[in-house]
Amino acid sequence: MKRIDDLFIENKEGFTLVLSKKYNAVYGLGEKFDRPNQKGLYVRATVKEKCFYQGEFTYLSMPYFMTPDGFGVYIDTYTEVDFDFTLNDKITVFCHKGTSGKMPKAYLLEGTPKQILYEFRKLTSMPRVFPKWVLGAWMSSNRWNCQQDVEEQLELTKKHKFPHNVLVVEPWSDLTTHYLFDGTTIPPKKGDEYAKKEEIDFKNSARWNNAQGLIDQLHDNGIKILLWVVPIYAQGVNIEGKTNIEQLLSDNEYVKKTSECVLNADGSPYEIPHTWCIESMVPDFTDPIGTKHWFNRFLYLLEMGIDGFKTDGGEFIHDKTVKFKDGTSGIEGQNAYPEQYTKAFSDFVGKDRIVFSRAGGQNSPSFSVIWAGDQESTWQEYRSVVKAGISAGTSGINCWGYDISGFSGYLPTAELYLRATQTAAFLPIMQWHSDPVSNNRCDFTGAWKTNDRSPWNISAFHKDENLLDLLRLQFNLHYNLMPYLYSLMKESAETGVASVRALAIEYPEDKNVYDIDDQFMLGNALMVAPVTEDYLEERKVYLPNGIWYDLFSGEKFSGGKVTVKLTKEHCPVFVKENTCIPLNLTNQTLCSDVGNDLDEYKELTFLISGEGSYRFTDDLGNDITVMWDYNGERVTDNAKNLKVYFYRIDKLQ
Repeated sequence: MKRIDDLFIENKEGFTLVLSKKYNAVYGLGEKFDRPNQKGLYVRATVKEKCFYQGEFTYLSMPYFMTPDGFGVYIDTYTEVDFDFTLNDKITVFCHKGTSGKMPKAYLLEGTPKQILYEFRKLTSMPRVFPKWVLGAWMSSNRWNCQQDVEEQLELTKKHKFPHNVLVVEPWSDLTTHYLFDGTTIPPKKGDEYAKKEEIDFKNSARWNNAQGLIDQLHDNGIKILLWVVPIYAQGVNIEGKTNIEQLLSDNEYVKKTSECVLNADGSPYEIPHTWCIESMVPDFTDPIGTKHWFNRFLYLLEMGIDGFKTDGGEFIHDKTVKFKDGTSGIEGQNAYPEQYTKAFSDFVGKDRIVFSRAGGQNSPSFSVIWAGDQESTWQEYRSVVKAGISAGTSGINCWGYDISGFSGYLPTAELYLRATQTAAFLPIMQWHSDPVSNNRCDFTGAWKTNDRSPWNISAFHKDENLLDLLRLQFNLHYNLMPYLYSLMKESAETGVASVRALAIEYPEDKNVYDIDDQFMLGNALMVAPVTEDYLEERKVYLPNGIWYDLFSGEKFSGGKVTVKLTKEHCPVFVKENTCIPLNLTNQTLCSDVGNDLDEYKELTFLISGEGSYRFTDDLGNDITVMWDYNGERVTDNAKNLKVYFYRIDKLQ
């Protein structure tokens, strides 16, 4: 990499940089929903919250791009940056001036896409190795507003034999203070004081009178629990709860008095003007004292054993004149605030817990698990999140996923839900989530009033027991892939290269892959071809040069364009020859039930083809090197003396 600040030309509004280089494609810029390859477009790197059909907008923006042609650029700033990719032999970068007016640092990154990603991540931060449980299946719904609802879902996972490791509760708080369980009360506290766990009265809470027992019950079943939060001091129409009003008013009065919030240019508290959380004040996470006071109120939740937070929102800086304690303004704040907010929560919860965010910036992969935000249950939205996941990977966003088939609107068709689940099985984060019916974003006729996107509710809604069996296969397959997914997370932390990869990351010299936005590599070994349209009996797939094998049948393919027949059981997935994929299986069978215990393997199995070597390490102390050729397999350095199995896909036919 090298600094190229000297190429900037300054004017009143900002700094212009022109690169006269030919290029065939361009990727990066955070998470883009319109298409991974942004060539031909004029792109503004900025955070914008848009509910549904994101198009050119994004929750997670980065002033960075890469090409498969040997170069990329990173602008070290949080101000808006405009990239003009409309010409074939020239890229123009315009960086808007920040609060200080100083010229930002600019870096030219050179090499292969993987080398560029490594250099970019070294300048920002490498993706984090999260606790392995984040790779398990997630369940969530905005309808579950009491412990009875949560306990019911726990029992349904057991009844239908669907493994899960994470449960997210959204409507848990009083929606007044946003930090107390609904229905609980505390003794009056001043603004810099906070309630300790033993002071919180749960007895009169109709919904959460035994929240501690619920948390313990989930943990006993191998399931972690996350709670939903937004960064606001609620005011006006956004005070939705009925309890703890006096405490909220006291909190807010203290915040106004001490200015522990984002301020307007005149020094008054900034209030969110539109979109959502309207009229509320916004905590300033560049203020160390205000940040400490904010998180003191959440300490009791860590004592209770909460495993993290779903840090929703954060795209709340809509005025470039607002002021932050660190001296910056809304010019930087629009892009910086989501990262400041989620990073503050990550620092608060520590290394054994997590934050789950939709918004952020260039450093987010080092502390946030990411989901793709708000989509309706339509094929168009599903296609857009597949593109977003491929795009996110080109910026080094590793632990990423989407709400399976969307979380809002009419319940998805059986086909849409099945195909979206099949793709999610090959993502680091496999989550279903849903809006409540009360949000009036759906229209149910008759007696059906449950909007959950759970596999069992979707199957019941469509009166299709076979669908439930097909969905269970996908969840089992995701858990079969757990050793591979974890090894890819570790690899990402070392290289900056995400698990989900655009084909151009692995095959930058193959111009046929540059515009493919409905296939992706999972690591270097698996090619996944999601089914993103309805009423299809076959789909076309492009396989780069080499030998490939159908993951499920072992059928052999040579590189090039192929047409494959579709089955209900799986989307097309191919294994690259001379690769190794660590799996956890039962009876040497793909899609077999291995449960949700991540501290053991039923059968640690290495799926291999051709010849090669592979080193496998995990979080259990295993360090295993396997070597194989056409004459057999060998294992060395087996730290835990596990029995290791081999599964040769090139001998299945």
